[in-house]
Amino acid sequence: MVMVDRAELLRLLSHVRFPATKDEILQQCREQDAGAEHLARLEHLPADVYVEADTVLQAIPHPAP
Repeated sequence: MVMVDRAELLRLLSHVRFPATKDEILQQCREQDAGAEHLARLEHLPADVYVEADTVLQAIPHPAP
């Protein structure tokens, strides 16, 4: 499995219009043709409203070592 770099996710999320729900974030990332590995990480977000990209990054569960 390819690890998704935090910087890559931040670049992708910089195009999202916040505040946004998990579903809105996923939809906007799909519209940007985000890669499957990015979308897979974002799918694990808790259902919530996020106010900025950094809060999204903080909410993404980290994979087990």
